[in-house]
Amino acid sequence: MPTDTTADSSALIISRFDRALHDRSAFSCGFSPIDNFLKSSLSDHMKVGLVMAWIATTKDDPAVLGFYTLGALGVRPDFGPKTWQRAKVPDIPVIYLRAVAVRKDMQGKGLGTALVIDAMKRCIGIAGQMGAAAIVLDVLEDEHFERRAKFYAALGFKPLGDPDNPRRVFIPMADVLATLR
Repeated sequence: MPTDTTADSSALIISRFDRALHDRSAFSCGFSPIDNFLKSSLSDHMKVGLVMAWIATTKDDPAVLGFYTLGALGVRPDFGPKTWQRAKVPDIPVIYLRAVAVRKDMQGKGLGTALVIDAMKRCIGIAGQMGAAAIVLDVLEDEHFERRAKFYAALGFKPLGDPDNPRRVFIPMADVLATLR
């Protein structure tokens, strides 16, 4: 179901990706692998169940302003909080926020935050249906890495502590629930 964030005709709508409704052709976030993923691979990834995507548009324009994708992931219990290590399970179930991207002309206007908050709210619902200890994402590494890392840290994400992937960050689902409920 779409999320209508304001009451005027330019209202931001965040809804599940629909190839027939969302115009991806002009989207560019400035990171070509993400742009290419949205335009070329997203539909195939959704078809086989790797991710689900939510797209931000305005009420009167189908052009994609931003998007995020969610998928399932298991992380090793020796990373993250001590409670994960005490669980004595082979993997900790988490929700993987695989991509968050905002069109270049919309960056710096709060859309990225709106997308992450929408994703967090959606993750609360998912975690209410199945086990999910946290939301995990990988901060993209390019010339804007530090800015992205600070953005996610301000939203409560912290390093997972994976020596094989130092860009991986997480926020415990308990923190998401405490903040957004």
